[in-house]
Amino acid sequence: MVKKLVRTTVSYVSLLIVIFLIGVPCFLMTLLPARWRYDNKLFFWLSHVFYIAALKTSMVPITVIGKENIPNEPVIIVANHQSSMDIPLIGSLVNSFSHIWLAKSGLKRYWIGPIVRRMAILIDMSTPQKGLRSLVKAINMIKGKKRHAIVFPEGARFIGDNSVREFFSGFAMLAKQAKRSVVPVMIFDAYKVYPPGSFFVHKHPVKVVVGKPFHFQKDETLEAFKNRVYAWFVKQVDDSEK
Repeated sequence: MVKKLVRTTVSYVSLLIVIFLIGVPCFLMTLLPARWRYDNKLFFWLSHVFYIAALKTSMVPITVIGKENIPNEPVIIVANHQSSMDIPLIGSLVNSFSHIWLAKSGLKRYWIGPIVRRMAILIDMSTPQKGLRSLVKAINMIKGKKRHAIVFPEGARFIGDNSVREFFSGFAMLAKQAKRSVVPVMIFDAYKVYPPGSFFVHKHPVKVVVGKPFHFQKDETLEAFKNRVYAWFVKQVDDSEK
């Protein structure tokens, strides 16, 4: 117990230092006008450093398989969502490439709200009409731009096991309208590092699998494309249990 408490304390203190040294400058850069902040090379370089440093503070072994499947061109990255750790895990994969997160509108109420409002596209799913308007905004933000879009298509964080929940089809519409390929990312066991309601940071291996890009086939519907991408995630879970 003492060893776990020491590890947890060191982890939290280290994270606070990272937030102060890197997170604060990143936040200040989000105050720039929109025409300067969304493709700011310095901001995304600092963001990459922040993601890496934040992961280091957890002091857990992380294995990444298939990172080379993320091309040096803008794509839609879709991932399962287990933990707050998922954000630096996914962010670290894109290096300093410009990217925009699609996030639930409810996140603006939390401490990360100021950054989320400035650097992410808030998806309001309270009504179908608001959800559609959010997607249209997302399409306009990335279409013709050299920016990744990062989406958690389950729509929320699910904790307890490595299974994946049903996907919303918004990412498929985004990919089709923006003419982007979709790169799937499966995260395993991140929820075991920061269990819900636990103060302790648990030392548990985390694995990240990056799949090859998916492309829309001729005459493929949004639903069929969504299901094809979802099936890849299900296969990763099944393979991990064999």
